[in-house]
Amino acid sequence: MTTLQIMERQNEIIRLQADSINELFKLLIEHISVEEADSLPVLKKINLAAELRAEIKETID
Repeated sequence: MTTLQIMERQNEIIRLQADSINELFKLLIEHISVEEADSLPVLKKINLAAELRAEIKETID
């Protein structure tokens, strides 16, 4: 496997993991109140990750 193929595979793994986390978070949100969701430390991390992803996307586009 070439270095490029390894990087592509790692990117695919990260994408799959992120999609799984997003699906699990959506399930969680269905079962807790908005106030409870807002107080979750993980929500801050998810929002930060979304901001960082948006920065990268702006750079690429």
